[in-house]
Amino acid sequence: MAVLPELGLVRSSDLDEVLAAVGHDYAPYAGGTELVPATGLGLRRPAAIVDLKRVEALKGIEVDAGAGSVTIGAAVTHRRLSDHPGVREHLPTLAAAASRVGNARVRSTGTVGGNLCFAEPRSDLGCVLLALGATAEVRSARGARTLGIDELILGAFETSLEPDEILATVTVPFEPPGMSYWKLQSYERPTLGVALVVTEDRWEITVGAATERPTRIVLAAGDTAGLAAFVDGLEFSDDMTGPPDYKRSVLRAHLDQTLGATQ
Repeated sequence: MAVLPELGLVRSSDLDEVLAAVGHDYAPYAGGTELVPATGLGLRRPAAIVDLKRVEALKGIEVDAGAGSVTIGAAVTHRRLSDHPGVREHLPTLAAAASRVGNARVRSTGTVGGNLCFAEPRSDLGCVLLALGATAEVRSARGARTLGIDELILGAFETSLEPDEILATVTVPFEPPGMSYWKLQSYERPTLGVALVVTEDRWEITVGAATERPTRIVLAAGDTAGLAAFVDGLEFSDDMTGPPDYKRSVLRAHLDQTLGATQ
């Protein structure tokens, strides 16, 4: 097992103090399920970690019935997300996906913010949140900005966050009717994830886990030519979970079965 290097620690319950500390060599930390392994392998070498777990402003879940949305703090764990009554009522697909992330340890300690900010391609939440049209509020000592999930996650292990920024909250519109999320999984991470919103007049398709970043397309219902072109154009990863042709074939079969689309 890799031994972690000696690290400094910044710990505060005040959001402004945390924001003042975060920088290139001072990595924000909540659950550590992504950061700890990366540091142990030498993929990340921060001089210190900035503990976010005591910042209450990052741990809330607020349901806004008037706006039709749920705002989720970046330090909310997968287990709390999946168990929250408001999330289960208004975002049942997201709650179900969070309930099956990783293993029990990861769900109890890993956080929404850590999952998104590490930008591990084989992830459930990024795919589901992109499908839902979620937005992320990013904060630093300089101010705040709002990004779509597709603007936050740029590629495999790559985000648009500046070194002094943290993800503060994610705001998610209430789930529309006709939404589902399916995944193929052999190990603790998914091999392929597919989020669908199907209505009488359109297909909204989001593919994740098998690609470097979640990818979404909206098609007119019955547009099998557009669907085939979308699937053919995806760049699938080639890793221990299978070659690109295998993942493309599985995706085609799932969409054919779910949408009744002959491609």
